[in-house]
Amino acid sequence: MAVGTDVLPLIWRIKRMDDCAIAGGGAAGLMAAVAAAQAGAKVCVLERNSALGRKLLLTGGGRCNLTHGGTVEGLVQAYGHCGRFLRHALHIFGPDAVMRFFAERQVPCTIEQDGCVFPAVHRATDVCRTLYETGRDLGVQYLYSRRVEAITRIESGFELHTTGQTVQARTVIIAAGGASWPQTGSDGDGWRLAKEFGHTLIPPRAAVCPVVAAESWVGQLQGVALEDAALKSTIGGKKIAARGALVFTANGLGGPAVFDLSREVTDTLFAGRGPVAIVTDLVPTLTIEQLDAELVAQSAAHAKRRAFTVLAGRMPRALAMLLLSQIEPSPSLLAGQITRQQRRKLTELVKSLPLTITATAPLAQATVTRGGVALDEIDPKTMQSHKCPGLFFAGETLNADGPCGGYNLQIAWATGVLAGRSAAQLAASLSTA
Repeated sequence: MAVGTDVLPLIWRIKRMDDCAIAGGGAAGLMAAVAAAQAGAKVCVLERNSALGRKLLLTGGGRCNLTHGGTVEGLVQAYGHCGRFLRHALHIFGPDAVMRFFAERQVPCTIEQDGCVFPAVHRATDVCRTLYETGRDLGVQYLYSRRVEAITRIESGFELHTTGQTVQARTVIIAAGGASWPQTGSDGDGWRLAKEFGHTLIPPRAAVCPVVAAESWVGQLQGVALEDAALKSTIGGKKIAARGALVFTANGLGGPAVFDLSREVTDTLFAGRGPVAIVTDLVPTLTIEQLDAELVAQSAAHAKRRAFTVLAGRMPRALAMLLLSQIEPSPSLLAGQITRQQRRKLTELVKSLPLTITATAPLAQATVTRGGVALDEIDPKTMQSHKCPGLFFAGETLNADGPCGGYNLQIAWATGVLAGRSAAQLAASLSTA
């Protein structure tokens, strides 16, 4: 879906006063526009692309992982460093409210076993269209191909300067995203605008992304995937863990389990305190004793087959062969020839495969940006700037991020709704003052 046009009515080619102008037509900006308009505000959205929701359309592989099921307190804990800041916004518009919002607009949701919430039809296009049409029906005006180059204070509020036109508004919401997936238009514009008003920027870095390993052998497994793996590490005295699908890349690891771990790893690496040692459990459904018993049984049942076949039912052939090569270089070793000592080493490798993480993928390849506008400069009850009354923030422009699995879109929805309602309320009080 491409919701967009560059045909503007004459009224938009001159200065006009709105209650709320929103910089950014992504998930947070679109939801903020709906919330502000529902509260009675006159709203415009300025989008630098020729269509809305470019990044939104890519989320969840195009399926759009809308949110993550669970309680507000469960989400607060999962968010970690930004959980306390987000608590109020989540109470205002949490997972249940997100699902209800879309269901009421003919986009019912399904909750998968792991807690991820998707549209029942698994189409991100339906999500984007629903937001656009809901805003349109409420009178929201969308301006396309309009990058906000600067925002200045004026007596009546703000002026937003874009290519070829100026928009005036009583309040402004910056929802221009972070710097991940820059091909969608997220290149740090929101941070540039925030800094103009004196806001502190926590240095951006990649999160929810693949990681680079020091071990060269991982490249031999490029494309090999496991549906379930568990990763553990200790960083700064804190034990961290993640579990889910894993895939070997040309120089490291990817997949949901790695993406979750990367949120913690990226801070350590960015601060120069790396590399980070991790251990990977390739068969987390079995204890080491159960795995050992299974290897004994498989060795006896398939004694004349090559040794790697004892792991054939638990992992891809290429991974099994590589693990065997680390305990016995000879490819001719048969299952029945595996010694007790070799079996012990093999079980240890399977249950605690050591890896050394030296870097994350570049920010441009990350799903989410970690870093952004410092949260202590934002009022968590309204999303309004402490430095500039009338200026609000929503979404990835903030130093708020979550694990893989719908948590980051939930931030967009919750902060968008809170910023939109708060901006509309302030604009109403200003217009009657």
